[in-house]
Amino acid sequence: MTSHSVLRRGEQALKRLFASLFRMFFRSQESHNLGSFHPEAILVVRQHNQLGDMLCAVPLLHSLREKYPKAFISLIASPVNYDVMIGNEYLNEVICYDKKEFLGHGLPRLGKFFRFVHSLRKRGFDLALVPSTVSTSATSDLLAYVSGARVRIGPSSLDNKENVTGFLFNVPIALDWREAPEVHQSERNACVALPLGINRVQPSSVITLKRSEVNEAKLFLDIESYPNRLYIVYHPGAGKIPNRWPADRFALVANILSHEFDSRVIITSGPFDGDPVSDMKGKLSIEYRIISNEPIRKVAAILSQATLVITNDTGIMHVGAAVGTPVLSLFGPTDRRQWAPVGEQHRTVFSKSANIEDIQAEEVLFVAREMLRASLQRRGASQ
Repeated sequence: MTSHSVLRRGEQALKRLFASLFRMFFRSQESHNLGSFHPEAILVVRQHNQLGDMLCAVPLLHSLREKYPKAFISLIASPVNYDVMIGNEYLNEVICYDKKEFLGHGLPRLGKFFRFVHSLRKRGFDLALVPSTVSTSATSDLLAYVSGARVRIGPSSLDNKENVTGFLFNVPIALDWREAPEVHQSERNACVALPLGINRVQPSSVITLKRSEVNEAKLFLDIESYPNRLYIVYHPGAGKIPNRWPADRFALVANILSHEFDSRVIITSGPFDGDPVSDMKGKLSIEYRIISNEPIRKVAAILSQATLVITNDTGIMHVGAAVGTPVLSLFGPTDRRQWAPVGEQHRTVFSKSANIEDIQAEEVLFVAREMLRASLQRRGASQ
């Protein structure tokens, strides 16, 4: 048995233990009168590992900050997403929840977990929210409960499927988008705040970068030496193979745009992107630079200085949009209406057959050229 499967079994055992105990001995008293509720300390629990899911929750944080400008807002994030959320302008604090710390050889380390719980309760949360869009999470629900927040809002069900730990919320909410599949993920995340009277969000995401991080990115790209040059970032990888547009077409697009616009080619590569990046490199006839397995904040800072990001539907797509760079995203089986970056500066090319390989290079080139010309026009107007 692999260490991952042992960890997974231990995690499931811990969840079952806590869920059983809470269901047997504790009941949440429902709380409905939130009209005059003004929380001073708010906890949002979004401890999934998926980067895109986390960034799609930022509009919820924005709405909470607007609704409660003086509140101390904390976010629980996994180690994978902790760094990208540090310093976010809508947050006062990011709390790292590393489940590996609470499992040793597949067995619960209850002492460590209870110390973590004690640290949460010391913060005196008035409100805890658990946004859920793709699936519910017993871990997130338990963290909201043990935080001690007197008002806890989260899913009682998701798309008519009961949330088995929904009883931990005293303001349960049924979430269902089966009749409205076009609702964007950022709006879905924000639905957990409906009981607070928050029913509209700004769907754009934000990664708040330090000035030093931006300056380092400028040095990396040598922007001062080439202030008028266009920088195009290409991300040919994706964790889900059906989301990968053929790497040789990425290379074809990069070769053509480099010659037409004298643009510099930057390729980003993550832990699971070795094969498509290698395939793309083999087809390039131009100079390029690769950003491989770098810290996410360094990648985000470099993307913030790019002219355009051309990417599959994956985490880098959300990062590029969150730092304000125009993103051309390519969609196959996933629904672009739910996941594509929102805003006039962003564009998508999608496969009508849901097979991403059916997208032709000329389709991508046509849209990329339009976006690059628009960028040149904006640059000319600002000079």
